[in-house]
Order: sequence, then structure tokens, then C-alpha cells
Amino acid sequence: MTATYNLVAPQATTFTFAFRPQTGGTNWNLTGYTATMTVRPFAGSSTTTLLATTANGKISINTTTSVITVTFTATETNIVPETYAYDFVLYTGSTTIRLLEGKFLVPIGVTV
Repeated sequence: MTATYNLVAPQATTFTFAFRPQTGGTNWNLTGYTATMTVRPFAGSSTTTLLATTANGKISINTTTSVITVTFTATETNIVPETYAYDFVLYTGSTTIRLLEGKFLVPIGVTV
């Protein structure tokens, strides 16, 4: 069920990623869900580079439109430009769903 999707967050810019989970063209009912997106130097690393959660306000879940939005500030994306690994996990009750995973690419900025 996990989809691989690579993300690009240009260094020192506001990063916003919005998506709508669907099955067979039908939006998921996201009522009661929470989420976490973790960016690390590489898969299996214990070091967290960026962290977005519904609790810290960096992930919002619109239950009316089924749109999930992840946002990092320009200050947060002012990190070493390289390729990181990320995953995006949804939680509801006792169910955990790793929905997305892939590369989190941070190209160097010219104007930083």
C-alpha cells in the first residue's frame, strides 16, 4: 500500500506539499486521523532532519476535502543540500499506514 514518491524542497524556501489519498478514485474519509512525516539523512538513520506532525501544526488534514498538506518554513529547509529519505505515516485508532516514502531532495539555492 506504500507508494514511492520523491519530493523536491529547494533549499531555504517554503515547502508545501498537498495530496488527497484515494482508493479507486474515491477520497478517503480522514476523520480522526493524525499524521507524521519524518525526513532523515538516509533510511534507517536515527537522526531526524525535519519532522512534521498534526500535533506540531506542520501537517493539516482537511476532513471535508480529504486534502493533507505538509508545510516547512524557509528557515527549516535551510539545511545541507543533498538527498534525504522520508516517509509519511497516517494513524487512526490502532491502525498505522505508511502511505508515502521516497527521496526528499534539497537542491542548493543560489540566493540563500
